[in-house]
Amino acid sequence: MWKNLFIFSVFSTILMESEAESIGEKIFRKIVSTCGQPTINNVMRNLTLRSGDTARFRCSVDMKCMVSFIHWHHEMTNGSVRLLRTGATQGTPYRYTIRNVTPKDAGFYTCIAGNILGETVSSAYLEISGADSVFNKSYLKFLILLYVHVLVMKHLVTFHSDWAS
Repeated sequence: MWKNLFIFSVFSTILMESEAESIGEKIFRKIVSTCGQPTINNVMRNLTLRSGDTARFRCSVDMKCMVSFIHWHHEMTNGSVRLLRTGATQGTPYRYTIRNVTPKDAGFYTCIAGNILGETVSSAYLEISGADSVFNKSYLKFLILLYVHVLVMKHLVTFHSDWAS
């Protein structure tokens, strides 16, 4: 009798659990809880190339864990960021190639692999040798305008103080 009562208790517990969560959800929860957030197995390398060369970035995502998405982003030298590739983009999600690079291609290239438990990021910088970056030109213009402004203000203050005397 005790044996039958024990079996009934175990069976009713399984039934109560299965009403709240399906078998697939239990398996999914078990896999995700033992695996964690995605892992990127390599360190992306910074590149210094000349205009016209080909840039190749690789992001080796460990697919043993569930991976919901792999995205590639480009942070340009002016600070803006654009999405380059998603899982829906044609081709392999583990590589990003730029043929015939130009100075506008300079900046950080980032691979992001994620799931419900978090994201893992790997980045590399692409530098185009022999090219002035947009940031340097903008900064130089800013410094020149600032210098001219200071000179004009200094001249106006001197002129005003001489005129008032």
